[in-house]
Amino acid sequence: MLSSRTRVLAIIGDPIEHSLTPRIQNAAWRALNGDTAEEAGFVNVAFRVSSTALAGAVHGARALGLLGLMVTIPHKEAAVALCDELDESARLMGACNLLHFRADGKTIGYSTDGWAAVKSLAEEGVSVRDARVTILGGGGAARSLALTFAREGASHIVLLNRTVERAQSVADEVLLLGIETRVLPLNDDSLRQTLPNTDLLVNATSVGMHPREDESPVPPDALHSRLAVYDIVYNPLQTRLLRDARTAGAKTVDGLGMLIYTNVRAAQICAGHELSASVMREEALRALRV
Repeated sequence: MLSSRTRVLAIIGDPIEHSLTPRIQNAAWRALNGDTAEEAGFVNVAFRVSSTALAGAVHGARALGLLGLMVTIPHKEAAVALCDELDESARLMGACNLLHFRADGKTIGYSTDGWAAVKSLAEEGVSVRDARVTILGGGGAARSLALTFAREGASHIVLLNRTVERAQSVADEVLLLGIETRVLPLNDDSLRQTLPNTDLLVNATSVGMHPREDESPVPPDALHSRLAVYDIVYNPLQTRLLRDARTAGAKTVDGLGMLIYTNVRAAQICAGHELSASVMREEALRALRV
């Protein structure tokens, strides 16, 4: 049962009610050490925190002795200013999705989305090193993945986005890391031009999420069997893009792994424990009723 010895790792965002993190992480804590997450000595809880309340929430969580905060939309960039130090990942991304409250009183910021993406791809046998990567999108997720894949040794990266100028700003950052980068408008012609020379295609747009479950950002005839297709959307788990990719004979990777491995990394950093990715996937599938 909960006690004064229970250690808390929380997730904050606005909104936050949809988050699967408490459910899947607490299932992994139970599997690690006890019948309930509380008996394991650790628990994950979610708090809805508005942008105006962010600083107070972070300072209060630290004062209350929480292990740390997992941070989601819309707070990832604003959280940077609330850290005493930034891990290299957060410095590169200019954003944090994890705050660790260290025993010495300092708050350390991390960006683990890219790490989680690389781990989930590797779990499915997909390597980023030397891969020709095409990323759809120009927002925060596309930026995080492009910079991470560049650091992981991608051969070159093509960014396709409806707003070319937004993708170009991401490409300019990637170029500083010494990786060849191109930007094209996101349309069927660009996709048909680019994908024959692509090893890994990543959807970092919202196309495929509710209410656009029946849509795909890629025409089916542009897909081919030499591709690995990674869709960071996880609800629905099997997006239209992934279904079309399987029909074309491509290897597919769903977006659930990124969610799972951000939880794995949070427990590693803040609690010093290794949580089971397989337990979290099983619990997430139950939650999604897949």
